[in-house]
Parts: sequence; C-alpha cells; structure tokens
Amino acid sequence: MKKFLALFSFLFIAVGLFWVCYKFFMTSSDDPPEFANFSTTLEPLACDMNKAACPVDFNGEQLKFELDPKPIYAMRPVTLKITGGAKLALKEPGLEIYGLNMDMGVIRAKLEQKGDDLVAQVVLSACVVDIMRYRFDVTDKGSKIGLHIDFDLKI
Repeated sequence: MKKFLALFSFLFIAVGLFWVCYKFFMTSSDDPPEFANFSTTLEPLACDMNKAACPVDFNGEQLKFELDPKPIYAMRPVTLKITGGAKLALKEPGLEIYGLNMDMGVIRAKLEQKGDDLVAQVVLSACVVDIMRYRFDVTDKGSKIGLHIDFDLKI
C-alpha cells in the first residue's frame, strides 16, 4: 500500500510540474484569447425588410423581396416572397441563407412559384449578438445566380 501511495504521489507531483512548466514557458501573456470571430460594426442597410418590402434590380427586372410577418424573429417561421420572381425563369429556384457578421452555417430552402412570385418558408437561427445580418442568395439548381439581399435580425 505504501508503494502505491508513493507512486501516486510521484505521478501527481510530476503532472503538476509538467503543467506549471507548460503554462509558464509555452504560453505568453501576449497571446490574445480566442473568441468567436464576428463583426459588431454594421453599415446601415438601404432598405429594412423588418419594415417594408425592398426593391432590387436584377438583369433589367424590378423585383421586390418581402418578409412576413414583420418584424422578423429568430426561431419562428418566416415567409419570404420575391414579387416578380417568376420572370427569372429559374428551373430549380432555391435560397441559401447565411450570416454575414458571424458564421451561422447555411440554411437552404426551396422557392415555390405562386403566380408571378417565388415563395419560401424559412426559420432563422438564433444568435448571441444584438443584430445578426443575414443574406438571402437566390440559387438555381444549387448555384448562386448573383441575386441577393441582406437584412438584419434584431435580438
């Protein structure tokens, strides 16, 4: 029993010394702490989709992006409507939604044609920052076509 206690004490002291030496010699007080990479300074948007539909010119076509209900809340279903979107003649219209000021992953949704409009139901991810800026990228067959709009989700 005394051998076991002596071996355990020796290992405990050796591990403690190793940890102290590592912290003292291998890390520096100049090393910045690692935090999540996100931007807290955002330029104001030209149009606020929390208040009204926003017009976008794309390839000579006038389109409007609208979210319902307003204001937008995280983790609640939101309907995106692109008025005039059928004029784009997309074969497999879809959306890629992602954060601009923090990596929140990519949300993909299919756009359905309803009359002259393209419509999708989405649920936006919650975030820890006060204002999360998202981008809606319109896709065709999974490829971005260059049509997008940005909006802010306020927590």
